[in-house]
Amino acid sequence: MASVYEKQGKWWVKFKDAHGKWRTIPTTVDTKTGALRLARDLEQKAERQRLGLEPMPVVENITFDELMNRWWGEHGPLLRSKTIQPFAKRHLSPVLGKKLLKEISASELEILFNGLRQSLSPQSCNHLRSYIRRAFAYASRRGLWRGDNPAAALKKQRIPKKKPEYLRPDEVAAVLERVPAKWQPLFATAFFTGMRKGELLGLKKEDLDLRNGTITVRRSNNFDTTKGAHEDELPIANELRPFLVTALKASPVTSEFVFCRPDGRQYPSDVQLQRVLRHAMGQAGIVVGYQHVCRRQGCGHQERREDAAPTRCPRCNMKLWVNPIPRNLRFHDTRHTTAALLLKAQVPLAVVQKVLRHTDPAITANVYGNIGMEDLRDAVNVLGDKVRPHLRVVPDEASEPPAQGTSRRS
Repeated sequence: MASVYEKQGKWWVKFKDAHGKWRTIPTTVDTKTGALRLARDLEQKAERQRLGLEPMPVVENITFDELMNRWWGEHGPLLRSKTIQPFAKRHLSPVLGKKLLKEISASELEILFNGLRQSLSPQSCNHLRSYIRRAFAYASRRGLWRGDNPAAALKKQRIPKKKPEYLRPDEVAAVLERVPAKWQPLFATAFFTGMRKGELLGLKKEDLDLRNGTITVRRSNNFDTTKGAHEDELPIANELRPFLVTALKASPVTSEFVFCRPDGRQYPSDVQLQRVLRHAMGQAGIVVGYQHVCRRQGCGHQERREDAAPTRCPRCNMKLWVNPIPRNLRFHDTRHTTAALLLKAQVPLAVVQKVLRHTDPAITANVYGNIGMEDLRDAVNVLGDKVRPHLRVVPDEASEPPAQGTSRRS
């Protein structure tokens, strides 16, 4: 609420402007009544500007850091990911933070991103580009910026398409056996349903219908909607049912969540499920190698090997400590595992799309179109089975191809 006070023979007015920032200005009125009337007028004008009934004032001396703080204060609580703000501050503030918005041009952003491409992935650069574009769009709506959005001129980087990582059926069983008992129901649900991490942590008891064998996916973490903003129903596999019963028994009666802390509270969104997964993979031998480390103080010797056979340090003869190096899988790859195993079992693509809850089968086909070399080999061998009966000349497998640079003529 606006207020007035007298200082050095002048009446001053303190009010919150249309941008939500407190301002204190001197007036030329001689009485407190006149100052109060002016304060009310300024407050009403700011309110009309906030409601869009009058044009917003343009503030040209705001810095990029101030813009980020304002944007985050208004939109941050609504975002599912809370990591973009510290990530943006770490990479953008050193260069842009103290600059006024009018000093930031498209060419300067291009130079900045040319440097960022040396250390960041294309996807990370695209996230930063989107962040700047949204921040300037917010500034334009709030009257903090006038002109073209400088980030709009930046081209999005092409993200290389990689094959999704996944676990084979025997590896899924091995991981479930080695996951701690308190996490087994959650991991089993992830493998059998393809639900995302936030959807699992936000799953409530009312979403389970064990009598009809269904799970309703309607929320993620603390949000009332999922990533796709739609509610879906999934079937409960026969093998999954006992895991869910165990989870319900372990969940306190006072808790509304299926997978929760011992006191019934919901797990935070940053709970390290990937660490649990990788530890179980290491114990199951789903690794790319082993790191042999000498733990004697001051030695520091370490070497990478393909096996876990015990060896001794070549420097001090102490027995080396063996650490498994799991395959590079994230917790989200449990979802890829669900899709890959369904497709390998010849489940129709449209059905897999429904299980993963993609809005378009093209998304499913684009992500999981190539799920392994063994599947491609089986496909081309089917072609060979069709052609083989009609082949009259089959090359001898034992014959060696001619050396490069030599002629076939005798």
